[in-house]
Amino acid sequence: FKQKTAYEISACLVGSEMCIRDRYQRRVHGITEQMESVSPLLVELRKLMTEHKVSAYIVSHNDAHSSEYIAAGDERLKFISGFSGSAGVAVVSNDEAFLWTDSRYFLQAPKQLYPGWKLMKMIPEEPYRDYAVWLKDKLPSGSCIGFDPLLFPGKRIDSIGSLLEQNKSTLKPIDENLIDKLWEKKPAASKEAVFVYDIEYSGEASEDRLKKIVDILKRQKCSCGVIAALDQIAWMLNLRGFDIDFNPYFMSYLVVLLEGERVEFRLYADEEKFKDKKVQDHIQKVGVKLFPYEKIMEDLAALDKQTAGIELNSVNFKILSLVRSKDNKVVDLLDVIPKLKQKKNAVELEGFRKCHVRDGVGLIKHIAWLEHQLNALNRTDIDEYMASENVHEFRKAQDKFMGLSFKTIASTGPNASVVHYKPTKETALKVTNKEIYLVDSGAHYLDGTTDVTRTVHFTTPTEYQREMYTRVLRGNLSLERAVFPNKEQITGAMLDMYTRKYLWEVGKDYGHGTGHGVGHFLGVHEGPIGVGILRTTPFEEGHVTSNEPGFYEDNQFGIRIENLIMCVKAKCEGFLCFENVTVVPYCNALIKWEMLNKEEIDQINSYHKKVHDTLKPLLAGDEITLKYLEKECKPHEAKP
Repeated sequence: FKQKTAYEISACLVGSEMCIRDRYQRRVHGITEQMESVSPLLVELRKLMTEHKVSAYIVSHNDAHSSEYIAAGDERLKFISGFSGSAGVAVVSNDEAFLWTDSRYFLQAPKQLYPGWKLMKMIPEEPYRDYAVWLKDKLPSGSCIGFDPLLFPGKRIDSIGSLLEQNKSTLKPIDENLIDKLWEKKPAASKEAVFVYDIEYSGEASEDRLKKIVDILKRQKCSCGVIAALDQIAWMLNLRGFDIDFNPYFMSYLVVLLEGERVEFRLYADEEKFKDKKVQDHIQKVGVKLFPYEKIMEDLAALDKQTAGIELNSVNFKILSLVRSKDNKVVDLLDVIPKLKQKKNAVELEGFRKCHVRDGVGLIKHIAWLEHQLNALNRTDIDEYMASENVHEFRKAQDKFMGLSFKTIASTGPNASVVHYKPTKETALKVTNKEIYLVDSGAHYLDGTTDVTRTVHFTTPTEYQREMYTRVLRGNLSLERAVFPNKEQITGAMLDMYTRKYLWEVGKDYGHGTGHGVGHFLGVHEGPIGVGILRTTPFEEGHVTSNEPGFYEDNQFGIRIENLIMCVKAKCEGFLCFENVTVVPYCNALIKWEMLNKEEIDQINSYHKKVHDTLKPLLAGDEITLKYLEKECKPHEAKP
């Protein structure tokens, strides 16, 4: 970085990212070279802050639609700080720069942050786990703090503004994004076409889904609705796109206008992506009018004397400000639409079952291939990046494959202890048969989305590794066996202890949530349903969540076992239970069978029989994978 200008650095970051990786390697491998104490990008940003008369600037990992995963051109947090995680917020003041993120990235972030940055941990015991509190307490009274109004939800900005009033400080929306001013070669937006998602897979017509939205607005006595969340729009309209890696979305807003019995649907998007005749016929049949993406600002500015239904957690502050600029009333829709979307219909649930069978074929082929390469062929050249590419190749060969649902986590040894580690060509460790290998991966298929983690060892693990794997497995099996009354409104927070209790027995735990909701050929992370201490949405029939307890020995190894489970009716009337739809065996070498009771052993044997009987016919002719399947699915006899 030493002799490069901010613009030269930006070119490196946008291109090969060698600047990031080279710095990472120097830290990891202990190469001693004098590094600058402050990134030149911070120097340039502070100059822009001075021009705009702000004493701090907030940078989010976000886009204009509050998406978790964002397009390459929205990766501003990564550009300015070096941090590539999917969750984080940065604050840059005149003399300090901080990154706030959660426990998934506590090991990763320090390795990636550029000179002059400090990590702030978002955990309960930290007094400044919320950057808004830091802004209130640490900046001088009367400070002015800048932010891009497109990149923060309206509700969040309202709460920060109220907090800052205690310090007589103010927030200043700056329409010109200051990071973009430094980002000379920012990646262009996608121009990929939108396509119709057939009712054969969605199980519900767009007209019926839109009617549900209209009914919601009418119940709230709204005369219009503004929807910004990309997954919600894709779900309502049965349309999919390719604007964001790993997410089948297209950049858009949907506005619903109600006048008596008359209803008008306005979709604001890049019109060039809607040229396909099938797409045009579909939106015309549904009754949706298409407008240029940018025109929403003009139309909302003209909105007057309306009651607007808006999900304040997802609609950005710019949109909210335009609606508020006239004599309009705003009604917070809360999470009414996400709750509709997360309750899967029968067609969607059957799609989950079917796609997980094909996905299981792809993943077990990868694990069997890797074991064969390491043990039978004694290969020593396979690294984590090569392994992750191999997972992709096996999945890509499966029917109805539409792409990965997130970037594959293929990790070994110390890297497996980094919860959201992503291998690169330059930093990947060699995979050996002497260390734990963790692969967390998933895909989108036309009939559903997958997310599965398997932790394996290809020779003889240590007794400690076997013990901890078995404790994690017992937690996973325990949640899967849960049966609970439907009427009691059982939430993910109530069920979280099922997965942790065997770790708690020996004073261990994991820092991430136990489970997240999963979309149906939508986002692999779908709220508000899930399992964890903060998950307060009650489970209902039709919900799909991950079940992924783990254990991480810092800089040594990591263990995670993840299945997708569907909430279904239990045998007892009025009760619910879970159905495991993942079809990949556990690792026999890591199971300490003597720690398991008969119920758990029977559960594993039953699951392995299902995996064996389901996958064997689909693996005909693949002797390597069939051998692995037979070995891992061999039943274990419980001792009396």
